[in-house]
Amino acid sequence: MRNSPGSTPPLLTIKVSEKGRVRDIKGIIVRVDGLPSCLNGQLVDFGQGVKGIIMGFTEKDVLVLILGDHTKVRLGQDVSAVSEPFTIPVGSGLVGRMVNALGDVCDDGGPIPADDHTPVFKEAASITERAPVNEFLRTGTKAVDILVPIAKGQRQLLVGDRMTGKTVVALDAILSQRDSGVLCIYCCIGKGFSGMEKVMTLLSEKEALAYTVVLAALDSSPPGEQYLVPFSAASVAEHFAVQGRDVLVVFDDLTKHAWAYRQLSLLLERPPGREAYPGDIFYVQTQLMERAGKLNEESGGGSITFLGIAETLQGDMTAYIPSNLISMCDGQVFFSTALFGSGVRPAIDSNMSVSIIGGRTQPPLLRELSATLRSEFLQYTDLMKISTIQGNLSAEAEKVLKRGQAIQSILRQGQYRPASLPEEILLLYALRKGLLDELSEQERTAFRTGFFPFALAKDGWLVDEIGQSEELMPELAQGLDGLLEAYFAAARAKGE
Repeated sequence: MRNSPGSTPPLLTIKVSEKGRVRDIKGIIVRVDGLPSCLNGQLVDFGQGVKGIIMGFTEKDVLVLILGDHTKVRLGQDVSAVSEPFTIPVGSGLVGRMVNALGDVCDDGGPIPADDHTPVFKEAASITERAPVNEFLRTGTKAVDILVPIAKGQRQLLVGDRMTGKTVVALDAILSQRDSGVLCIYCCIGKGFSGMEKVMTLLSEKEALAYTVVLAALDSSPPGEQYLVPFSAASVAEHFAVQGRDVLVVFDDLTKHAWAYRQLSLLLERPPGREAYPGDIFYVQTQLMERAGKLNEESGGGSITFLGIAETLQGDMTAYIPSNLISMCDGQVFFSTALFGSGVRPAIDSNMSVSIIGGRTQPPLLRELSATLRSEFLQYTDLMKISTIQGNLSAEAEKVLKRGQAIQSILRQGQYRPASLPEEILLLYALRKGLLDELSEQERTAFRTGFFPFALAKDGWLVDEIGQSEELMPELAQGLDGLLEAYFAAARAKGE
């Protein structure tokens, strides 16, 4: 049909695409000829619903990681370059659901509507987009909140041997965010199916899925998904942070993430270095960890807190991956096998644990009551080493031992029983008054588990006021003294 005089001729849309061909296949890594203009991290399409992500280059080939069913890829097969980065669907529909590294549904629910798609590999927020870290994040673990406090926007590493309670502390932190407005993301990397099932059951029973997103790449998943899933979790967290939400991300665990990247690197024929890890493993995990932080108001005002879990072998923190992760975090919580074996729960070694920036965000009342606690507990642990060798101790040393035993008793905690801020303050106040030093361990245990419920039942308004107060006013101290007197009077009456 001819155009009428003076009309605008129709524009032709020209779509340019590059084609390549599969030259070699090594498991989930494919060498592709062609694609001269492709970029690292770009998607390629193998057809039949199988995509890949470009992982690197040689002089002649493009190295592609297959995302999906690698059995559908054949030698000589055509490959198309997709002119877009690798993205993951994000949105409020993810809350309460479990997805994999690609954003595909892994639970029994239906499809998840996507509000947006965000790139998985993004640069971390710049300095000009960040704000000072100045808010406290309560984990519900007394030993952490009191001795190594964590701030919103901080990167804290939970490091220790296998089966020492690292995941328990991380899950307690998620359970503690109920009614706090903090969105949680649990990122499973290389965990077994039974372990993942226990986590999902716990989150469901404790009603924590109402504010939690779960991203999972199990040990049965391809190494490529185990490598990608923490980056996907960080992208989901950034989507909510730019909307003003505070987000807590748990990576369980980053040691297996390093294992997955080592497998990929060997398939990519990159030269192995220390402990057979590739030379760029430090860069890869730093690229992930630096995405945590606090955004300023112009950038959304939210925060992203990372709790990374790392595994050691026989407590060796100087191993390659643990030492790398410690250097890129703002502190670490060290879990001791010796403490765990002696029955201390959680088995946190306060000598080896540190928080660089969390202390200044600790609630003023909590900071006031715990000011000398760390030094007193360190004196106790040092004296315990001497007391096993030297039998007779002075009266002053006996006093230090009793004080340390009282502190250790108060810091003990049951599994998946996070403590509230008022409970922590009440226990610290009783500790500062010296009321627990002369008690037996059985009496301390009864006090630790029974005093807070007693206070709630007797003076609930006082407990609420303690949680909101910034300093220990005389009337608060008087009310707490009355509560302690009433509790011990009831305990003595019960004992008689």
